[in-house]
Amino acid sequence: MKWILSLLCSALMLFASERYYGVEDLDVREDGTLLETQTKKPANGVGQFFYESGQVKSQTPFKNGLREGLGKTYYESGHLRSETPFVNDKIEGLKKEYYESGVVQTEIQFKNDEANGLAKFYYPTGALQGETPFSNNKANGVAKLYSPSGKLMRTIEFKEGEVVKGLDYDAKGNQKELSREALSEATR
Repeated sequence: MKWILSLLCSALMLFASERYYGVEDLDVREDGTLLETQTKKPANGVGQFFYESGQVKSQTPFKNGLREGLGKTYYESGHLRSETPFVNDKIEGLKKEYYESGVVQTEIQFKNDEANGLAKFYYPTGALQGETPFSNNKANGVAKLYSPSGKLMRTIEFKEGEVVKGLDYDAKGNQKELSREALSEATR
């Protein structure tokens, strides 16, 4: 029992010592490093920004003046809008965006500040709307678009960000190649 109380006290001290910064507490150097306005030392803590209503708009953790940890943005209602993982001031890991209802809207894997991996997009119901593979921040592979019921509606093939070809699918699964004009419209 004593070790539980000791652990709880240690955790409380750790969280209580976290420094929170407002917009007036931070300056930005030309290289993007955040400095404490008063001390001119690199910021260590959490940057918090607010809507005029007082509701938290965003929270971003900093270490040595660089974004480090899970940054979060919020709708004015207080619901979570996005989660972005940062390592050494770069997006690294799975970035998620949410509808105001709390349902995931997008999931995109990042490596070294670039989209790398399968990006997924969802309808407000939570059903998969589409998916696009990325490599070095460019669409690369076959992107797929689904109907709200989950049927494949369209595929578009990309090679290093350039459209190669596209296909539409009818209710029976029959495919029809998209014209250049239709492809251009679909990828705007």
